[in-house]
Amino acid sequence: MTIDSSLKFAVAAAALAISGAASATVALSTQYALTASDTLVDAGLKEYTFNYTVTNLDQSNGANTGLDGFTIYVPDSAIYVGSTHPDAATPHSAGHWTEGSGSALDISNGSGNYSQNLYAPAGYHVYTWWGQDPTSVYGTTAGNNSASFSITLKNVASGDGQAGISSYFGGNTPVNGQEYASIVYGNYTTFTTGVTGASPITAAVPEPETYAMLAAGLGLLGFMARRRKQRAA
Repeated sequence: MTIDSSLKFAVAAAALAISGAASATVALSTQYALTASDTLVDAGLKEYTFNYTVTNLDQSNGANTGLDGFTIYVPDSAIYVGSTHPDAATPHSAGHWTEGSGSALDISNGSGNYSQNLYAPAGYHVYTWWGQDPTSVYGTTAGNNSASFSITLKNVASGDGQAGISSYFGGNTPVNGQEYASIVYGNYTTFTTGVTGASPITAAVPEPETYAMLAAGLGLLGFMARRRKQRAA
């Protein structure tokens, strides 16, 4: 699915076939701070809300450069309920943030540079929030450098996972000598980081023995109920 000409959620296999190499995103260290939490909404439906806040620490080089995208991996078996993207706090525009899912985050835009793409592992797809306008970018100015995201899903569990954070530099050179992909819309770097205990993961399926124990338990309850009726009679 294509959200905008500047961002594609595309099939990873095609990109890998063309590039001949996997992505070479940058490991997150001091560029951003990421906090994550989860809330159990409904245990029976295995429904959780996952909350993320990304704070830009040093990813800026000029006006309207900085945080421009956030990506998580979602199980294919998950059921989407709802999500939120950054608010309209000045100087940012919530209307310019879009969301979408696919098998990969493709930043290359036909440039042939796939180094900053993200590819979902088997059984998962990417879910990305993306700023589509310079006013949506979060720079490093204190008080305006944190963006919050959330997603609510059914049929998932909460556990350890991965996230991606994408920086936009326009036509300026990315900071720290870091790797980047240069396309018609500007220069981008994608950072990857682990997320401990607050990522959507595939919900556990009960083992056959569990079903057998459940059936046996239900049978015992039925037997006891019949015995009580017989005694009452």
